[in-house]
This record gives sequence, structure tokens and C-alpha cells, in this order.
Amino acid sequence: MSRSSSAKRRVSPPKYAMYLAVLPFYRQACVDVLRRELGDGLAIYAGPSQLDTSVRTGVASRDYKSVKNISILGRALLQLGGWREVMRADAAILDLNPRSLTSWLLMLVRKVRGRRTLLWGHLSPRRGMNSATSRLRESMRGLADGTILYGYDSVVPARDMNPRVPLWVAPNSLYLAEQMTPALMDSASPSVLYVGRLVASKKVELLIRALTVPAAASAGVIVEIVGAGEEEGHLRGLASELGVADRVVFHGEITSPRDLHSLYERVAVAVSPGYAGLSVTQALGFGVPVLVAKDEPHAPEIELVRFGGIRFFESDNAIALGKAITTEIEAASKQDRETLAARVRGAYSAEQMAAGLIDALRGHKQLLNDEGWPA
Repeated sequence: MSRSSSAKRRVSPPKYAMYLAVLPFYRQACVDVLRRELGDGLAIYAGPSQLDTSVRTGVASRDYKSVKNISILGRALLQLGGWREVMRADAAILDLNPRSLTSWLLMLVRKVRGRRTLLWGHLSPRRGMNSATSRLRESMRGLADGTILYGYDSVVPARDMNPRVPLWVAPNSLYLAEQMTPALMDSASPSVLYVGRLVASKKVELLIRALTVPAAASAGVIVEIVGAGEEEGHLRGLASELGVADRVVFHGEITSPRDLHSLYERVAVAVSPGYAGLSVTQALGFGVPVLVAKDEPHAPEIELVRFGGIRFFESDNAIALGKAITTEIEAASKQDRETLAARVRGAYSAEQMAAGLIDALRGHKQLLNDEGWPA
């Protein structure tokens, strides 16, 4: 084969790359926007699951290249595959996760080569700024060329911690703006909804126990549960043991925005009995208020409290939750779901999430005010 023929067949490296531990199904809308805007100029790599194996990749296989994830004693992650392409990309996004050995290695090699590397993730771990990995996380940020945060309220503390590190926000969003329409109720409903993983940290057990509170029992409150996980068997057993099995509906996993929207149309309120995360973004994006446990290590999405729609109840208190549920059911007719959905849509759509990532890759400044929110 001639040298010229070989050159023609040589594949050019992607201009941009993203190398992530996982890409869960709820990232699909954001990935669709990235593909539309960047096309083949962006290569995306992801493994099958996080160290927490309940968090798995679920976006369309056409949209990313699969790599191998290796758990090291359940405490660190090594990913193999695609390194050469990521090394050659002009700009790359890696996980802001000190437990990812691959993020450290790729970032350091790219730094030696003078290529821009951006880290995407939470400013601090769920356990807070005083946790063991917090200093390591900040060390990673200091070595990178910029940080992409999940929430706007993280901008000010990130600036204070290291003013030299450029910042962008890719708000942790689920749906396209056109999908974030108010889920309007046709009639009064005694139902409440939980959407999320069925794992101990989400404290779904508390929601089932709240059904035994006299006020909730007399109101005939029904709990609808969407999700799957290791706790499902225990939760079903608990509902039977407490005599409320006929008032708990397990739907399994539902990922279709349309089907979820239909569920939200028939409930008075959503509930986050443990730490709150993307379920808050989802409910508020459909204009549905959310009851949230007050003292939990919530994800950045809790910042949506500024738009209204989040009501807090005393953590780990089934009686308080039961009373809060009945209060919301009684006041459901006064909800303004159209206004709430519009407010959230203006800040937390998949388009805005993708825009933050694209601005970071291109090195464009993101217009944020002194509070870290869009100017």
C-alpha cells in the first residue's frame, strides 16, 4: 500500500472528547443536543456502571463508545479503552471524581501535552466539604483547565475556593424544554408519587410508613412508586405487614417522559423521603410540588427551591411526612403548575445543560451573575 493511500485511511482524532464513568438513560436528551450541535466532532466514551452498580449507562448505544470499567476494591475506578483518542482531542471532559484513577491519568498526561482538560461533576461529595475526598477533589480542580458544575449555587463557593479556575454550569437536567410542560390535574387526587431508585439511602420505607398516620389513613392516601432496586422486596413486604399494600402501587421502571407526565397528572404532590436529586428536577419541571426531607445530603438540584414548589418536612419522621402529605392534598387545587414549570424550564432544560458543556469545550465564557445564575 502506498504512503498516500495510508494517509487517506488514517482517521483524524475528534476535536472534542468526553470520557465518563457512566451515561445513565436520563442523559439522553442532553446527548441528543450535543450530537446535533457537535456531530462527529465529539467522541463520547462511557463504561457500563459506576462503583455503585445501581447507576448504569442507558443512553442509545449509537451515541457513545463503550469502555471497560474495573472496580478496585470497590473504592476506586479504572477505565480501559479509548485513551489514545482522548489524549489527542483538543479539549476533553472527564469526571470530577477523585476515585477515578483514569481521570487523574488522562488529565495529567494531557496537561503535559498542553491540551485543555475540563472536569465535570459535583463541587463537593454528598458528605460535604469536610469529607475525606473533598481535598482531593479540589486538587483535581486545580490541575485542570476548568470545572463544569452541576448546579448554579455551586459557582460562588467554587470561585471562593479557587478564583483562578474557569467555571461553567451544566445544570443537571432531564428533558428538552418542549417536554417540560405542566402536568395539570383533571380532578382532586389522593395520590402521591415517588420516582427514583429503590435503595436504602432514598428512604422509601418512610413514605410507606407515613400511610399509617391517622390523617393520611383517613384521607385514603395512595403512594405510587416508580423505580427499581434492591429494596423493592423489603418495601413490598413492609406494605403488607403494615396493612397498606392496597394503597401502594409499584410501577417498576418508567423512563418515557410522556408516560411519567401522565403519572404526574394524577398525583397531588411528589415526595423525596431521603436525599433529593434528579427527581426534584423532574417533578418541578412538570410543575408538580415536591415534599423533601429537611436534613439530608441533597444533590445540587435542591437549589430549585428558589422557584417555589419545594416544601420541607422533618427528616426521618413518618408522622410529619404523613401530615405534610395530607396538607398538600387538601391544598392541591391552589397549585399553579403552569408558572412553576415555566420557571424551571427557563433554567434547567437539556438544552441549557448541553450549552454549558459546549461552551466549556469551546472555551467560551458563560454569562453568569454574581450569584452564579444565568445573567
